[in-house]
Amino acid sequence: MSLYFEDLDVGDQYEAGAYTIDADEIVSFAEQFDPQPFHTDPEAAADSMFGGLVASGLHTLSLSVRLFVTGFVNAGPELRNMGGLGMDDLQWHEPVRPGDTLRIEVEVVETTPSESREDRGYVEFQRRTYTETDHVLTVHSYNIVRRRGVDTDPEDTDA
Repeated sequence: MSLYFEDLDVGDQYEAGAYTIDADEIVSFAEQFDPQPFHTDPEAAADSMFGGLVASGLHTLSLSVRLFVTGFVNAGPELRNMGGLGMDDLQWHEPVRPGDTLRIEVEVVETTPSESREDRGYVEFQRRTYTETDHVLTVHSYNIVRRRGVDTDPEDTDA
């Protein structure tokens, strides 16, 4: 089943996940993109305010995007996503640690039909990322979603 713009109502909620992160992945990502000691060095991290190794917030955001795409956009229900317009209100609430399993909840916050392109509408989603015990990240994303019946896509005939 595909989800088109017309299928999304404000307040609709979806869940997607899971992904378990390990220490090697945390260190590897941080060495490339956020080389701070509490992300790259377990001994230094033990003496930090975190008391141990934690994932970079950018890594947590990247994994959250992955879960959104693999667990919602490209999976059941498959969102007829045409691309993104941006993100706002990014907040990290708690750190992500080795062994944590991430999952996301997606909520439709606003839907707006395009005034200039009949094949699309704009959807604001609030995405919340959780571990088994904590709410770790919140972000709002703005996506372009295909409208039903305005193209020749064979998927367009889904009920």
